[in-house]
Amino acid sequence: METITSAQYHQQHLENRKGYEVAYNTEGYDRIVRYSDRYVTGSYREVELRHGVRLLLYDGTWIKNLSVETLFDSHQWIVARFHLAGSSRIVISGNQDKSFKADYIHQPGKNYLFYLSDIKQIDEVAVGTELTILILFNFNFFRSFSTGSEILPETLQVLLESETLPLFHRQVGHITHQMNLALQQILHSPHQGMMKRMYLESKVIELLSWQLTQFVETQQGQYPFTSLKPVDVERVYQAKEILIQNHIQPPSLIDLAQEVGLHHMKLKLGFREIFGTTAFGCLRDYRLEEAKQFLQEGTMTVEEVANMVGYSHIGHFRNAFKRKFGITPGACRSGKKIVME
Repeated sequence: METITSAQYHQQHLENRKGYEVAYNTEGYDRIVRYSDRYVTGSYREVELRHGVRLLLYDGTWIKNLSVETLFDSHQWIVARFHLAGSSRIVISGNQDKSFKADYIHQPGKNYLFYLSDIKQIDEVAVGTELTILILFNFNFFRSFSTGSEILPETLQVLLESETLPLFHRQVGHITHQMNLALQQILHSPHQGMMKRMYLESKVIELLSWQLTQFVETQQGQYPFTSLKPVDVERVYQAKEILIQNHIQPPSLIDLAQEVGLHHMKLKLGFREIFGTTAFGCLRDYRLEEAKQFLQEGTMTVEEVANMVGYSHIGHFRNAFKRKFGITPGACRSGKKIVME
């Protein structure tokens, strides 16, 4: 694996690039960089939202394995990372805080929260595709939501009481259905201009709220009441995410159970106890929520939406949609208000 500093990488990137394009303010508030060199081909987009919040989207394909060493100055950015594809190893050591060290791997399907300031970081990337969404928010933005009675992990609680924050990095958990839906809406926003910026900001705040909720539940062990062991609860959550990620051609319950390492009857029980429905009840709800979003955007026909979310029979789709939302898919597409949730 080749090892270089970030300055060397930038210099070689400029010298060896096959293509490099920067577009500023395509929407009035963003910057898009597209590049192709001997290391990577891809793009990243940086979106400035309200003061103190940035959204970054990375989408690239690494052509060779590479280790890049970077020095980061002091700052006040907390970072929420949602890793959708690819993996990379990160090795960190503090510059001023010599006692702080971290060594971890960003994995697809996981989300992370960290504050890493005044550090040396080594990124080890591997050949393959990487798709990552980052939300950067500063201390003041975080404090602006404080009501004085928050239930927060101790890691973040200190920020409401102090002007400083200790360095930390946490793998919060799996990217949940709610997080994934918001991430897809960010990647495929139906709006333009000012409305798009408002839409993206709302989705960024929604994502952070889901992540912080998951952080609290994980730290405090606040799972729904269940007879299952904590390790089996985690496997049930993992099974749900696998089911959702493969919602067009879902695995059977037995195959799903084998993939997460549970007996199929225990998995069946777990879905009932934790989510209050069957595995395929969760799948149905996910499909219908996606269908509602597509229909409200109004760019596809009802038949196209049914196929998009995995329904091969239009009649079954219409009946399921009406049972869940109280109106037909056609009425939803035409703008009629949902009467049931």
